[in-house]
Amino acid sequence: MANPFIAVRITPELDAAIAARMQETGQSKSDVVIESLKSYLGIMPFTQRLTMIEQRLAALEVFAESIESPLRSHALERPSTLPSHRSEHSGH
Repeated sequence: MANPFIAVRITPELDAAIAARMQETGQSKSDVVIESLKSYLGIMPFTQRLTMIEQRLAALEVFAESIESPLRSHALERPSTLPSHRSEHSGH
């Protein structure tokens, strides 16, 4: 099955922006429009989504480490306030 075809009227400014992007990237007009629609609609290729997920995960790991380290060092500095397990009445 062939890809569906759509025709739309655009402003001269939009046409100029598409032409500029074509010049920058070497893409066809169709490729520029498709890429733009995908971006606008939140549709990304799998590899781009995977890269974005990996970047977000790395940022979360850095964040988790930044809040975990002070908690860990703070816990080491505080003396334990837990009562001793030895009973005063045990006679030992």
